[in-house]
Amino acid sequence: MSKGPLLIFILLNIFFFIELYRCGEDYYKILDVPRDASIGQIKRSYRQLAMKYHPDKFQKSDPKYKEIMEKFQTITSAYEVLSDEDKRRKYDQYGEDGLKQNNNRGFNPFDIFNFNMRGGGDKKEMAKGPSITMEIEVSLEDLFNGRETEILQRRQTLCPKCRGSGARDAEDVKDCPHCDGSGVKVVTQRLGPGFVTQTQTTCDHCGGKGKISTSQCEYCKGKKTSRGDQTINIYIERGMPDGHEIKSEDDADEAPDRIPGDLLFKLKTLPHKRFVRKGNDLTMQYTISLLQALIGFEKTFNHLDNHEVKIERTGVTPPGFTLKLEGEGMPLHNSPDVTGDLYITFNINFPSKISEEQKQGFIKLLSEEN
Repeated sequence: MSKGPLLIFILLNIFFFIELYRCGEDYYKILDVPRDASIGQIKRSYRQLAMKYHPDKFQKSDPKYKEIMEKFQTITSAYEVLSDEDKRRKYDQYGEDGLKQNNNRGFNPFDIFNFNMRGGGDKKEMAKGPSITMEIEVSLEDLFNGRETEILQRRQTLCPKCRGSGARDAEDVKDCPHCDGSGVKVVTQRLGPGFVTQTQTTCDHCGGKGKISTSQCEYCKGKKTSRGDQTINIYIERGMPDGHEIKSEDDADEAPDRIPGDLLFKLKTLPHKRFVRKGNDLTMQYTISLLQALIGFEKTFNHLDNHEVKIERTGVTPPGFTLKLEGEGMPLHNSPDVTGDLYITFNINFPSKISEEQKQGFIKLLSEEN
């Protein structure tokens, strides 16, 4: 074969393999998460997609059953890789080819709610990092109506380049030769003739990690972590009490060889200009004139969801009188159809002075009552 056809043949083969690689499905797109997604984001997306496409929700006679099954398996395969630090690191650096040497690990695609392990199989469960509590201020309107809000959080993340290995190349991470990858060393000490003791100590070469790197990641300089921002969507449900904690699973600081802790958002209710919350009830102060207190009145005001509330009194309203409006309080959390009551306490706005004619009128009125 001459050089011309040979060169064309080589170029065609290169083009073929490039296109074959490009045609491979992107695991991040499959789970609909960004490439810098936290493990918490990956878990939430997988859970939603797995529940949506779980084969048990469909009949085998359904014409789309095979398609659904394939979709579910694709989602599960993507999660198996992206939820495992080592696999995700190799996938980010080498694509699917970098995973072939470890593709025999077991994973149960139907166990969609077991998220304490990073993939399962022969890998032991990792320790979970500490949780972080953040206080967020919410209005009474938020707690009455419910609201979705975005929280921008700056946190420690695994280095996006080396995915927490600290090495320039994933293959440069080896078992520590001083402890054979165990992270501990056995120290033998002779106490005297025939007396020997053995103690275990943390390997001082690998710091107890069991791994050492023969190169350094240029992005994080071997630190394995960096700082980054993430946006977390949380939903404030109707009727949540003050001090309630909303958990965002696995969204605290990331660190190598451990599962991130949880973010706990603690609700702090801001003071309201009209209402005070007491459990599921609301209280408010309402000021009326002396004339209204004597002859009655009809008033309206807007509630927390802007619906109009009517107040009506036909008789005398003494100072400090409390009116109860049933069902106009706060919704009960987890049972929003059940609501508390609204208690309105009336204050009388007495005039600072009255005319002689008004004075004689009151005297006449009181004398007639007697």
